[in-house]
Amino acid sequence: MLGIERALAPLFPGWAARRAEARVKFDMLTRNYEGAKVSRRTQGWFPSNATADTLLDRQLDRLRNRSRDLVRNNPYAAGGLDVLVAYQVGTGIIPRSNTGDLDLDKKADALFGEWSAACDIVGTFDFHGLIAHAARTRSEAGETLVRKVKLSTAEMTRLRTPVPLALQLLEPEFLDILKDVVLDDGKIRHGVETDLWGRVRAYWLYDHHPGEYFTVTGRAMVASTRFPAAEILHLYRADRPGQLRGVPDLSPVLNRLRMLDDYEDATFEQARIQACLAAFVTSDAGAGRGPLEGPVQDGTGQQRKTLAPGIIERLKPGEDVKFLSPPPANGFSEFARHQLRAVAQGYGIPYMMLTGDLAEANYSSMRAGFLPFRRRIEQAQWLMLVPRLCDPLYQAFAEAAQLVGKLPQRQGPWPVRWSPPRFEFVDPVKDAEALIAEVRAGFKTWDQAVAEMGWDPKAQLAEIAAWNAAAKAAGVILDTDPRYINNAGAAQDPAQNAKVQLSAP
Repeated sequence: MLGIERALAPLFPGWAARRAEARVKFDMLTRNYEGAKVSRRTQGWFPSNATADTLLDRQLDRLRNRSRDLVRNNPYAAGGLDVLVAYQVGTGIIPRSNTGDLDLDKKADALFGEWSAACDIVGTFDFHGLIAHAARTRSEAGETLVRKVKLSTAEMTRLRTPVPLALQLLEPEFLDILKDVVLDDGKIRHGVETDLWGRVRAYWLYDHHPGEYFTVTGRAMVASTRFPAAEILHLYRADRPGQLRGVPDLSPVLNRLRMLDDYEDATFEQARIQACLAAFVTSDAGAGRGPLEGPVQDGTGQQRKTLAPGIIERLKPGEDVKFLSPPPANGFSEFARHQLRAVAQGYGIPYMMLTGDLAEANYSSMRAGFLPFRRRIEQAQWLMLVPRLCDPLYQAFAEAAQLVGKLPQRQGPWPVRWSPPRFEFVDPVKDAEALIAEVRAGFKTWDQAVAEMGWDPKAQLAEIAAWNAAAKAAGVILDTDPRYINNAGAAQDPAQNAKVQLSAP
């Protein structure tokens, strides 16, 4: 057709121009984004272009409350939260002083350990427990706050802490969400005060949790107090630029989990009804005169209401008994698995970890599923927990320690190295061999490998040296000692081994 139009264009230029214009309009109508079309399939789909915080104006409390309700009552929500915290924090994201001065590093690590045991102003957690609880609150409620409290000498004595610093963990309800004010040099949004560039400079916090159903000192808890940003750490995951508040990790799957609960309840009820044996008696005789509905033949005059084992009854002509046969519940397991796969994806954890269902799992599938999960955990650790919570708290500890002379003065932040909990091997033998190969090839150093395993490389090296010395003094040679035994299990140098064994007392 295009060739014919070109041939006729010199004879009928107006017609050719109209054809070309129609073709351009047709192309514009057909060559667009399918997701942007307005059609029957997209009927009722009116997404908002509001900012993240504007969307949360009236929804944040509801999201948070529903997330907590599911964690309280839904085993998958509770178990998934435990998995996330266990892998993000575990028994602790361990800090180790890294000044390069071994004696100073030992002193700083010992001082941190002493402070860690008493850092929680409430006295519930040590430092690692507080970080784990902060990560749990962040995931469940979307955000959490940690207040840095400066202590007096008397308070240090009472709390038995060597450093004039304590930490207070707060739920996000402490933020005055009604505090929305436009200032000349910034604004206050949801209790978070920012400057014109969006940098946070203060937080407006209630003195007490607004969810407490009583008043303190005879007044309602409605007033909030301004705290400089230097005193507060606000932990949340920002999904959009400029976002000031966080949402629970369960937000994408709240409705799905709730509906799965309802579907499961309906299936249970259907199963209960199916397990019941119900009989309906029909009779041409008068009411109450049939053998199944008339008086029992034992002189009691009572009507028979239930069936008994071994019962024999004769029916009169015209009588009939029909039993209730409800339809069975079909397809529940497959439907539930499908929904839980979606929940696992939205929650950010593998299906097998969410459900404990290993029926279809094997080594390859477990390893393949574990890799993206590991990347997500590392993102949460190194882009959120460490830079926004752990490291600022450690620097606050170091500054407080230097203030009272427990640590020497230094310019700039205190050098520290963080070691998150190690990831468990899927196949210990193969994974250990791969780790050894990486060290031998120089892809990572020995101390990096040890740190990834969750140990302190310096302490590990000292323990290895002490053990080797003790083993040599006792004349003991283990086949795990590469100085004396090779990979094949044979002696590296039989004469050397005999010398060690003979020199033992």
